[in-house]
Amino acid sequence: MSADSELDDGLAAFDQLGRKMAETNRLLRSVQISQSERNRQENTLSTELQDAIKQVTGASQDALQASQTKIRSSLLWTGLTALLIVLMAFGGGYFFGQQAGTKKGQAEGYQTARDEKAAASWANTPSGQRAYNLDQLGSLNMLASCKGEGWKIEQQHGQSVCIPYSIPSGTAGWYIP
Repeated sequence: MSADSELDDGLAAFDQLGRKMAETNRLLRSVQISQSERNRQENTLSTELQDAIKQVTGASQDALQASQTKIRSSLLWTGLTALLIVLMAFGGGYFFGQQAGTKKGQAEGYQTARDEKAAASWANTPSGQRAYNLDQLGSLNMLASCKGEGWKIEQQHGQSVCIPYSIPSGTAGWYIP
């Protein structure tokens, strides 16, 4: 009986082994199906992820292009505004400078005209007429610069004085009109 019991035990073990193998095969098929399903899901997710990445990349490129356009537009307006301000400053500077120059020129012109009027009115006096006649004879410059023969310039009371001296050949003088 021992052989029969061993045989029964062996058959029972073999039967149990068959069941375990069937269970293992079922689990393996389940794992294979699960793995296939996971691979299919990963491919689907990978495709969806790639599509999302493409959309995000496209959107970011659109946003970048829009911001570059906005920056260019802002820079253009800023540059034009700065140019306008500079032109207005130059125009204002020119206007105010021209006004100030005109006023100064007119003031100097009036002053010169007043001096010339005074000189012209003095020239019409008897002293002015004598000075003019001395100048016509060439004596006025000699008299004013003390350049006659034998004449010397000396300092008296803090001022220069022209002193005519006699010379051995005669007396030096000037022509009288």
